[in-house]
Amino acid sequence: MPPKPVMLVRPPLGILLDDGFWDEMEEAGIDEVAIQWLALLDDQGGDQTRYPQIEDTHPRGLAAVGGEPVQRTPVAAYAPDRGLYDGLTFSPPDLPDHMTSESTKLKLALRKATERGFGIWLMDDKGYFLFGGFGDGTQRKALACVNDPDLAGYAVQRARDTCSNFPGGSGMILDGPDFKWEIKPGHRDDMFVEECGCRHCVRVAESLGFGYEHVLEGRDAFKARLQNLSPQIVDDQLANRGGLFGGLDWWLEEPATADWMRYKATVIEQHVRAICDGIHEYMPDMKVATSSRMPALAPITGHVVRRKMAFSDIEMPKLYWWYGGVAGFRGTVANWVDTLVEWNAGLTREKALDWFSAAFDVPMPSDYQPSEYGEEATDAWFDTTVDDQIRKMLAQTGGPERFVPWVGLEHFGSKWVTPSELRRLLQRMEAQGVQRYAYFVYNSVTPEIWSVITEFSRK
Repeated sequence: MPPKPVMLVRPPLGILLDDGFWDEMEEAGIDEVAIQWLALLDDQGGDQTRYPQIEDTHPRGLAAVGGEPVQRTPVAAYAPDRGLYDGLTFSPPDLPDHMTSESTKLKLALRKATERGFGIWLMDDKGYFLFGGFGDGTQRKALACVNDPDLAGYAVQRARDTCSNFPGGSGMILDGPDFKWEIKPGHRDDMFVEECGCRHCVRVAESLGFGYEHVLEGRDAFKARLQNLSPQIVDDQLANRGGLFGGLDWWLEEPATADWMRYKATVIEQHVRAICDGIHEYMPDMKVATSSRMPALAPITGHVVRRKMAFSDIEMPKLYWWYGGVAGFRGTVANWVDTLVEWNAGLTREKALDWFSAAFDVPMPSDYQPSEYGEEATDAWFDTTVDDQIRKMLAQTGGPERFVPWVGLEHFGSKWVTPSELRRLLQRMEAQGVQRYAYFVYNSVTPEIWSVITEFSRK
């Protein structure tokens, strides 16, 4: 069975008020829709943002705001039940009085969609740093740490509140949190500059038997090892450190680094488990999906997917293959190779790529080097690197029934995945038995991309 998308839509959510959108989904064989930011757009608020976003060129997005881009403030899509949040540090955002009619329209549109048989997924877009969590698109940073149990408690209550206002949903999607995965200095996701160290961080570290300063010591020791990769060290690692115990031997040479990894995995598991368990407690029939990076990168971000499957219903790893910008795998590989060469005199790009391939357990074809990642990917890239990551995702999640990967084409100034690359990605997914994927994002779909998506969804 070919893979079919859960189509993600973000503001302007006026797109969802148009019956033509739902007709389009139905005609394409698409019967599930996810909402990234359940937010209304207020023309009277502060901190306004352009809608549609620069990369969002779909005609329905423009039509939803009157045909021309506008400046708006995203606000909560419903008035909260404040009693749900008693005793929590965080308070839910209000629905402005003058937006009540817009809230009613959105509720009616989604109710009609569920009556037509569409599944609706609601998404908490990195609620660990948003005041609103479920149902709020303000993206204001909270003075909060992911280790604060009140943050997970708030997300659970926000999920309850959201589902009572928008009943009939298929499930909830948790996006993040993640520890960072880049090493390029100055990059948004540079793992060597992130730290918190608040009392909640200290508490988690001490529960593992060490202080928080030991966590930072392990992080910095990992960087020092990356800055000491001579060709001889790389050759030794490739030739003599394979297998389960070869890797263990490498980690035990610097115990603080192993503890840094253990700390990150503990943080992610405790936070995500608390949200999943809380949602299941109050809404036992609600499916909860959690997100992660693809298998090569998930462990360094704190995600141990096989353990997460004990408490989440669906895993959504990110098949993000673009180059440049942020969060795309080709961009990350190129950044690692470039930075390792910069840090280590005498280390060639070929040798740095060999190290990355071995260290992250991901095969790299010889006919497609990081210096070429801005160009169309070769078939060998899909037959090796892409195929490898899909296979591992399926194994980690337990099979296609619990596996709905994210598929996206770009982020923030990246080199977009091409229609040809998307087609070959979907072909590899189909060959491995993937049944569903979440497409990011409808708002930026072009006719060429829509043609590829529907080539599979209509089968």
